[in-house]
Amino acid sequence: MSVSFEINPRLLVDIPCQLNPDIESINGYEQEQLLSLEEACQPLHNIFGTELQLYVTIAKLNSKQPKHELTQDESACIYLYTMEWNQPENSLHVLLNQALVAIDGKQLQYWRKYLKLFFTAVFKLSYTEYHTVWRGVPKDVTEYYREGD
Repeated sequence: MSVSFEINPRLLVDIPCQLNPDIESINGYEQEQLLSLEEACQPLHNIFGTELQLYVTIAKLNSKQPKHELTQDESACIYLYTMEWNQPENSLHVLLNQALVAIDGKQLQYWRKYLKLFFTAVFKLSYTEYHTVWRGVPKDVTEYYREGD
């Protein structure tokens, strides 16, 4: 069975970032093996250092009873994405979004294992009327959107 889908860039990109039209595709993560959160984050240790393990542990501890038929690793993967780190500019979601908009798309190769787990988890979530997953931001971002988007 073949599955096809489109990725909504609003799911991944911080406001007001714009995706680079020359960016290498993130395709390829689909072929990655589904791993535990710790294993999926292993290639990211060069980016985050030892601090990553602390946040992975926090995410796992807060994902002990996941809903929506998610595994603990899948739930913790989403939790890790939404976490604001002590230095917000070093948060996982910020650095992932920077990699997505970077001119050098090779940075994305380190994220493929994490993206496999992340998208596996997100696609298990029940659809809403709007088919969009939002991550909260602590500021008014209404100027970036038109009514009805």
